[in-house]
Amino acid sequence: MTDIQGPARLGKEPVLKHVGVDNKPVCELRVNFLNYRANKQDLDNPIDSGFWAQVNIWGKFAEPASRLFSTGDKVYIAGELDQDTFTPKDANEGDDEVKIMHVNTNLIFPWTTDIDSLTFNERKGLQKSLTSNNG
Repeated sequence: MTDIQGPARLGKEPVLKHVGVDNKPVCELRVNFLNYRANKQDLDNPIDSGFWAQVNIWGKFAEPASRLFSTGDKVYIAGELDQDTFTPKDANEGDDEVKIMHVNTNLIFPWTTDIDSLTFNERKGLQKSLTSNNG
């Protein structure tokens, strides 16, 4: 596996599933990793030479991610990249196998360039310690 990180855009709505004997949550995202390069003919419109990947968010972050993100959202993802091949059910004899890129991650953030402001609230149930260092 190869480490990968970078900005991406969601291509469809997240899907929350529960898999395995222990019913472990996983959020599946279809994203396009963005890789812009200069367009020599039109400097104001860079060329997107990114690639599509299936992103799986496992465990306690799966359910919040399925609610937080929507189609078209820009996100920043860090994870492990792997490639898989399969033959579609409707493939004809002689058709090529389909290759798909998978990214397993627990680290995904909204892409901050589109955020105007953030509000942080104090976590409920935590008490602040008010100790003084003034002797």
